[in-house]
Amino acid sequence: MKRKPLLSSCLPAFTALILSCVVTISSACKSPEAMITVLNPAVMEKLAERVPLAPRLDTLEGKTIYLVDMNYEGILGTPVMGEMQRWFARNMPGVKTVLKLKSGSYISDDPALWKEIAEKGGDGVIMGVAG
Repeated sequence: MKRKPLLSSCLPAFTALILSCVVTISSACKSPEAMITVLNPAVMEKLAERVPLAPRLDTLEGKTIYLVDMNYEGILGTPVMGEMQRWFARNMPGVKTVLKLKSGSYISDDPALWKEIAEKGGDGVIMGVAG
């Protein structure tokens, strides 16, 4: 018995299946409900406004430094900022540290935290995303 190659025997059915998928997709795309909006990730011609860095502190002695966990891993935060706070307590006791967990996810803004830091006299911020 002579065998036919599998591809040649399945080719007509496979071709019909592909064509029916293409027809189904193209007809579905004509419906306004099936359309999606796509954003172009290309860089815009106009650059974002440049904001200069804050001036460097001459010393940390007597300053208040906020240690802000960016909440990368969820609501419990990470142990890294706590370890930094313990390091400051051991090695630079004249520096007051305030440990804060930013609300929301690491990509969301937290205006209440930034306001707190400004109003309570935060001299500097160390922000961390760590695991």
